[in-house]
Amino acid sequence: MAIVQNPITGRTKGKFASAVFSKQFGKNTMRSKPIEVRNPKTLAQREQRSKFSLMVELSRKFLAFIRIGFKQTAIGMSQFNSFMQTNIQNVITGAYPDYEIDYTLLLVSRGTLTGSEGSSATAIAGNSVTIDWMDNTGSGDALGTDKALMLILNPNSPNVVSNTTLKTRADGTYDIVVPVAWVGDDVHVYLSFMTEAGDKVADSSYVGSVTILA
Repeated sequence: MAIVQNPITGRTKGKFASAVFSKQFGKNTMRSKPIEVRNPKTLAQREQRSKFSLMVELSRKFLAFIRIGFKQTAIGMSQFNSFMQTNIQNVITGAYPDYEIDYTLLLVSRGTLTGSEGSSATAIAGNSVTIDWMDNTGSGDALGTDKALMLILNPNSPNVVSNTTLKTRADGTYDIVVPVAWVGDDVHVYLSFMTEAGDKVADSSYVGSVTILA
């Protein structure tokens, strides 16, 4: 609220356009009238809020991975905001309020480093998943020392399984053990790479969906 000594209206009370003049505690004051919003909850607003909530709920499962996967593109924004900006308009399907995530379109990392080639995922006994990829060292800026970033998402679980340190592009394969409680669930597998220095990341690849075996 602004203090005024000589209101435009010449009075200590009154209205002028969106300004309201009055006298409080012996002082002339001016404040703006609140802006009336006729419909604060339009369909478009509800749709956007619903999409945002769905993406936030998903991102909470693997925020630590997002901080790695989107640090190259997080220019002037957080890694979380870069993740949201990349995905929110591309991966949500269906009609309000029954939105769903299309996991095949989800990017869990984004950057300029050369990505994976010839990747595949296979469920094996012992609640494990084998992830294989081609060593495409020399393609673009790919190096054999690039770290493999692996993520397994289970839509039925609040948790994920990931690894960002144990394997390199040159290794070409890795077996990941997932929780035994996931047996029978369909999970989604993603693969990406990061330079040894950690300054560049590749766009993630959707490797596929597998059903976890006992």
